[in-house]
Amino acid sequence: MSNQQIRSTLSQHQLTNPAENQPVHPGSKTRPVTKARGRVPAIATIILLLVSLMTSHAGVKLASVFADHMVLQRDRQICIWGTGDANATVKVGLADQTASATVGVDGRWATYLQPLPAGGPFRLTVSSGGNTATVNDVLFGDVWLCSGQSNMQMPVRECAAAEQATARTDSPGIRLCSVAKGWKPEVQSSADIQWRLCTQESARPFSAVGYFFARELAKDPTMARVPIGVIDSSFGGTMCEGWIPQTALAGFDFKELHDSMFGIKPSMLYNAMIAPLGKFPIKGVIWYQGESNSGHPDTYPRLLATMVHEWRAQFASPDLPFFIVQLPDYANQWDGFYWQWQREAQAALVHSTPHTSLVVAINTTDGFNLHPSQKLEIGRRAALLVRRDAYGEPILAQGPLFKTAQIEGATMRVSFDAGGDGLASSSADGVRGFALAGDDGVFRFADANIDGDTVVVQSDQVPAPKYVRYAWAGVPNSTLTDKSGLPAAPFRTDTLPYANVEVQKVPVSHQVTTSNYKITIAGDGTITSLVIQGAQFISNAPGLAGGSSLPFGFGSRSLAAIQELGPDLLSCSDNDVTLQFKFGEKEMVWTLTNRGKDDAKFNLALAPRVASSRQNDVGPVTLTCQSSSTVVAGMDSVTDSENGKVLHLVVPGAASKQMRLSVGEK
Repeated sequence: MSNQQIRSTLSQHQLTNPAENQPVHPGSKTRPVTKARGRVPAIATIILLLVSLMTSHAGVKLASVFADHMVLQRDRQICIWGTGDANATVKVGLADQTASATVGVDGRWATYLQPLPAGGPFRLTVSSGGNTATVNDVLFGDVWLCSGQSNMQMPVRECAAAEQATARTDSPGIRLCSVAKGWKPEVQSSADIQWRLCTQESARPFSAVGYFFARELAKDPTMARVPIGVIDSSFGGTMCEGWIPQTALAGFDFKELHDSMFGIKPSMLYNAMIAPLGKFPIKGVIWYQGESNSGHPDTYPRLLATMVHEWRAQFASPDLPFFIVQLPDYANQWDGFYWQWQREAQAALVHSTPHTSLVVAINTTDGFNLHPSQKLEIGRRAALLVRRDAYGEPILAQGPLFKTAQIEGATMRVSFDAGGDGLASSSADGVRGFALAGDDGVFRFADANIDGDTVVVQSDQVPAPKYVRYAWAGVPNSTLTDKSGLPAAPFRTDTLPYANVEVQKVPVSHQVTTSNYKITIAGDGTITSLVIQGAQFISNAPGLAGGSSLPFGFGSRSLAAIQELGPDLLSCSDNDVTLQFKFGEKEMVWTLTNRGKDDAKFNLALAPRVASSRQNDVGPVTLTCQSSSTVVAGMDSVTDSENGKVLHLVVPGAASKQMRLSVGEK
């Protein structure tokens, strides 16, 4: 606000005492008496007024999505918007184009620029009333919005070591954009949005699926001169309804809507992380979410269809492509349901909604980790589908798709669309993953043989087959592919009710028994039982509240690479961490080796009845349960939890620590 504007304001609002209505001259030593207590003094009123006027005339600003190193969508009309002084004229310049707008009484303005082809870099300038905002290094290319929950959020630095190694190069043609995580009860017009050059350092904290998708897409020869912008707007543990505008949820029964983690209400994620993107034009959306909704597969197709419709309306693109990542292998139930039912819900949305595609993600992981570290293959499969469905390339982009099932006596002939590539098996043992059922609806695993573009399925236990299913399990033992190795999508021909009973294939556990103790180590490297002289020392509470854990992301590390190194040596590893056990008759030595950069935090949850001799001080700790005891040396601290005490060990990157358990000592 200029001095002249301030003087004008002072002349229009003469300083007066509200009680006496007499002029008060600045600097005067005389102060009239204020008769009414509790009123704001006149000078304070004027100061507040001036501050309000000064902040309301803050000059022209661009919306938070516009920043250095950004990518604007090529070949699309571009909406440029922001804030400024009411009624002021705003001038916008980009490349060889100019446009203008008038700021509304609400302080907002918007204008449009004509489409431009791929290219750059350019400078975007916005000026008004002597103030100028500038955005440098602007490219025109294709912009992809990657959204969803934790498996979309999972960064490159938490992927398998081999996948991280492929990210150790800079990618000048790719720009990475991150929307700060948050939730708000009201629709927001801005957020903390950061654009960055794609380097090996900026890629590490970025969405792995988003990064690998962009990198694979950039390999396409037709994209050689097209910059790629990837916007990561994801938040772990969130429900689909959190990403939908409140007005669009009015048609749902409140019982169908659920909060996300941290008590995040429906619509709050949309308000904070999608609404601020405004009408920023994008090429399409990669959506990887559904884990949190998998306990309610019957409502998911409608929720997701609503979200797709609302986002298309916001981005002013009624045919905006959506690529839905179908949930990968996972063994455990979620809220009582196995994931095959949620995969079916995701497929139902794609089958009923135009311009959507299904990224089949089974056979990318072992299925025993909620947050698998394998993300490169999912990014690759998404890029293949995008090339075919969004860019119209005549390429083989997905595995065999179910067409029909025909009963032929005691067999079922299942026809597939293999895209002209033919059917194959990923296993030398032939095709697996099929099950048949008769009128009783009881499914039994079946033999299957490829015959051209069909598979003949047969089971001696089902002499009169009626229904067929394929890959219908949390972790399906399914091997049907096309000849390029892309997997066939799960399907079923029946409409039988949900049946959440499944024989789970879990990794083999190991058990060591001596005359003094018995320890059980699960197939993911967690310690699930430690019985010392007849007393159980380990908590059996569910999740991270029981047994041992190595918190990582939104879960715990799976040390499923298990090696028997000797008669008394066992090693459990992932890409960055190894927990090695050395067993003795009355003693165990656990060595935790951390090859990563960040701290590895090991927790051991004790049974409620276990008492400890110390808490948070240095030195060995004696644990007692009934008449049994053990001395643990090497732990960093002991804390209390709702279920009992927890031992903690923190190992810095590129380091090792040992824990020694001596049985029977006090």
